[in-house]
Order: sequence, then structure tokens, then C-alpha cells
Amino acid sequence: MAAEAALRAARLTVIAGDAKIVDAASFALSPGEIVGLVGPSGSGKSVLALALLGLVRPGLRIADGAVTVGGVDLLAASPAAQRALRGKQIALIMQNARAALDPLARIGAQIVRVMAAHDVGDAADRRERAIALLAGVGINDPERRLDAYPHELSGGMAQRAVIAIALASDPLVLIADEPATGLDVTVRAQFLDALWRSARARGVSVLLASQEPGVLANYCDRIISIEAGRITQDEPVRSYFARRAPHAQATAPAQRAPATADAPLIAARGVSKAFGSARARVPAVADADLDLFPGDSVGLIGESGSGKSTLGRILVGLLAPDAGDVRIDGVTLTKSNDATRRRLRGRVQLVQQDPLDSFDPRWTLGDSIVEPIAAHERMTRSQRRARALALLDRVGLPHALCDAYPRDAPPGQLQRAAVARALSTSPRFIVLDEVTALLTPDVRRALVASLARVRDEDGATLLFISHDLESVRGLCARVAVMYLGRIVESGPAAAIFADPRHPYTQALLAAELGEDVDNRRIDRPQPHDLAGDGPVRQAAAPGCALAPRCSYVEARCRTDAPPLRDLGAGRSSRCWRAEALHTLRTS
Repeated sequence: MAAEAALRAARLTVIAGDAKIVDAASFALSPGEIVGLVGPSGSGKSVLALALLGLVRPGLRIADGAVTVGGVDLLAASPAAQRALRGKQIALIMQNARAALDPLARIGAQIVRVMAAHDVGDAADRRERAIALLAGVGINDPERRLDAYPHELSGGMAQRAVIAIALASDPLVLIADEPATGLDVTVRAQFLDALWRSARARGVSVLLASQEPGVLANYCDRIISIEAGRITQDEPVRSYFARRAPHAQATAPAQRAPATADAPLIAARGVSKAFGSARARVPAVADADLDLFPGDSVGLIGESGSGKSTLGRILVGLLAPDAGDVRIDGVTLTKSNDATRRRLRGRVQLVQQDPLDSFDPRWTLGDSIVEPIAAHERMTRSQRRARALALLDRVGLPHALCDAYPRDAPPGQLQRAAVARALSTSPRFIVLDEVTALLTPDVRRALVASLARVRDEDGATLLFISHDLESVRGLCARVAVMYLGRIVESGPAAAIFADPRHPYTQALLAAELGEDVDNRRIDRPQPHDLAGDGPVRQAAAPGCALAPRCSYVEARCRTDAPPLRDLGAGRSSRCWRAEALHTLRTS
């Protein structure tokens, strides 16, 4: 393998002062090989990934070693030669998309910039190629997104744009540092499928840093383990998983069926919302009905762009619906006065996907955590500090974070701090919008356990917006599935995960990556995969919105839009073939 290696690292060492962050790392990648790089947070994965391109963050230094790419020692090359190699021979997909993108340049310009630097095509070719790259990583309406700035993209879209930039000049070696972070399950599977096919067909070598067992099991040939900067194992994927105790998949708690006399805490009826100009209104939510009862935990799932976040913001009163109404504890938001809305604000909270969006960088986390209660009660400085420390305890965070600033906390701790901030007013209803997307598996499970305690001990009602299906299983009693602004299926979580009655739900569940190396996604057909790259909003058309992508489509699906039908036992589905799907699954 050494003679044919596309990349070879020898004794690669990165230091910070006298400490070795990466300690004499040596390994090789063969053409067409996908190698997983695993290790706990702080083990040196990201530092190693950057060092393979001859790059380090401030305060670090490459002290020793060689990195050979295409027969050239990148570390010994001149700065000009290094720049020529980066992007063309070897490219990097970074985990933090916001940090990787230029906030002042349009997405298309950033993709074209890479192609121009390596003489890929002419100006016209580059634009067309940029559009194709964005479409290939699952971004809808790529022509329009080409002209967007990074702040105009969701976290998942920004991550996909970073992937497109890395692929812009067809590198022979790809260093992917948690590339699937923030992607929904279907786009993640499509991207990793395409990455695997490209590696096999074009001989692209991939080093895939990930803490996701499902990603490693389904796509990697070998696994390199790193701990405290040292490589401890380099072995085939099957032997890695043979000695690894699999994590038991979480199961949904028993559904809490409220007494018939109970009224919902949150009741949405016929809620619709569109964005854009008067001439070109784009629907985000269409005729949505949703009830959440006291102590309820409802998972809202679907691909990026399905309308989940918009519906969540409407339910907490941050957006006004164009049609329909929302009742919170019997009060209709759209008909309430300012005083009533102020009183309700303390009862509802929103936790956003990117925790940096939740904190003022000039304030300590402790100050930010207790800031929401300032509008509702007076507290002394010592009382505020005691309250902040108690809230940190609730979410399992150390007291030292009370005096830290947002930049000082890793994403997992910062996200739990955002949950603590949401709890500061003892809310009755919390919307959690993709709060596990940026977290490692262990931190995700810890956060879900914290949320379950908030639900069970405080009686809080949770709307958990997520494409992290494992966390939905572990937290939510009920599930609602959205596609292009409409709820297409809902019911008890256990029943939906065991027996989905809508093709879209089937596709979401089929895209989930398990840890069984004897049942890898790349080794078997995918009958439930949807056509196309994701939900595309377009002018109203007759029939089912999923029809262009559905493998079960029949004639009336293209002409008659199915209603949301009651299937009994608390279940509903917006599909003409809901009963047939159950028969096909159980036969």
C-alpha cells in the first residue's frame, strides 16, 4: 500500500509550546480508500486534519514530519507550491461552516474562486459547474443560492456549501472533518453515497473524521483511532466494530395520553405562512394543525426546507401566521394585546440550532442565562449568580462556565447553556430547534437526558425540531412529519418508527445509518430513497407534493392532493396509499 499511497503522513507532530497536540502520526491512504478518523473531543482529530494541508491554528506549530501528496512533500514545499497543491491535489471540508465561509462574498463567488485558482474551466463553465456542485450536495434552487451570502443560508445549507467548495477542483485527496454535521438524514446519506461512489470511481482518497458510528460503519474501509494526539489503532472497519460495544438504540417513552378533559397547552389550527414579495410568495407552512398537551414531548421531523423552524417560530409568537391561529393556554396569539403577549413571553422559550446565535459575545454566560428573567422579577447580583449556577446544574455543566464568555465554551457546552437560559423563566413550552445538530453522540445523549428531566420534573411541554432520529426516539412520545410546509404524518413515536404510513417518512427512516457492518447502506439497494436532492418549492401544482420524488406514485397522486386522513389509534397520514404501505411492510 505504501508504494501506491495517494497521501502518506510520517511522524507528523504538532505542538503548542512544549505540549504535543499531534504526536508522531504516521499512516497512508490508498487511492479510492475511505479511512475513518475517530477519537474523543480534544483528541487531536481536527488539528491532524489541518496539519495534513500544512496548516495550523494560531498558537500551534508543525514541529516535525512529512506529508507526501502526489509524490510531493507538502510540508517541505515552498508557499507557492503549497497553495498550488491545496484545493487541486488535496482539499479540506471543515466542520464549522460559518468559520470556513467568507461572510463578505457570495457563495457562488467562493466556489468559482477555487476553480479560478486552479484553472478549472472558463468563466461560463465555472458558473454552471458551481450550480451543479450546489445541486449535487442537496441545495434546492441552486441558481438562486449561488448569489446568496453565508448569513442567508441555514446551518445545514452552509455546511453543504463548504462541501461544494472543497469538491470544486476535483481533488485527489479529501480531508473531511465531520462533513455531515448539520445535514438532515436524507441529504447526509445522499452526500456520503456520492462521496463513496466518487472515491471508488475516480480513485479519490478520503480521510473522514467523525464520531458518528453509523457514518463509519457504512462508508469506511479502515478506522484510525487517535487519543491524546497519538494514533492507537489502524485497522479494518470490521475488526473495529467487532471489538466495539454498540450503543443501544434509544426507544421512545410510552406515549402520554392526556385525559379527554385536558385542553392542549398549544393548539395550532390552519396555520399558514409564506415569504417573499407580493408577486412571488413562497409558502413555508401550509394549513398546519398541531396540538401539544401539558408535559407532552413532540418530535417535528423532515428535511431542511420543510418548514419545521418556521412553524416553531409561529408557535412561540416570533412570527405571525398569514392564516390560521395559535392558542397558548387558551389565549389566541393573533388576537391578544401587547400586555397579554408580554405575559405569555415568560411561558414560552426558543432554543436555536447555532448556540452562538443565542448569546451576546460581550456578556458572560452567567449574565446571559439570567437575562430573560430581568423583565419578570427583580433580583440582586448574588441572587442572579445563584440562579445561574442552579441552572447550570440542571443541564450538567460546571460552575466555571458562569464566568466564561461564549467564545470560551465548546459547542456542546454552549448548547446546553442555551437550554439553561431557556429554563431561566420556568417556561411551560419550549421549542428546541435542531439543538443536537452540532453535538457529538455522547453530548447529544446527555442533552436529551437533561431535556427529559425538564419534561418529567417541571412538566414542561417540548417541541423537538430535529433530523436526529435517535434523539427523537429517546425523547419524544409523539412525532409529526413535515414536507414542503405540510404535516404529512403524525402519531405515537413508537408506532411511526415501527410502521410508517407515508413514503416520505419511510425515506427518512431508511436514510438513518446503523452500526451493522454486515448490513451497510452501500452494499444493498435502497427502495425507499426519494428521487431528487430535496424538497423544492414551486408554483402550486395539482396532486401530492411528493409525487415527483415518490417511488409509490400512481395516477391520482399527480392529480388529486391527498387530505390528512385519520388512521385511528392517534395516527394520521397524507397519502392515498397509507393502508397499502402498511400491508406491503407487514406482508
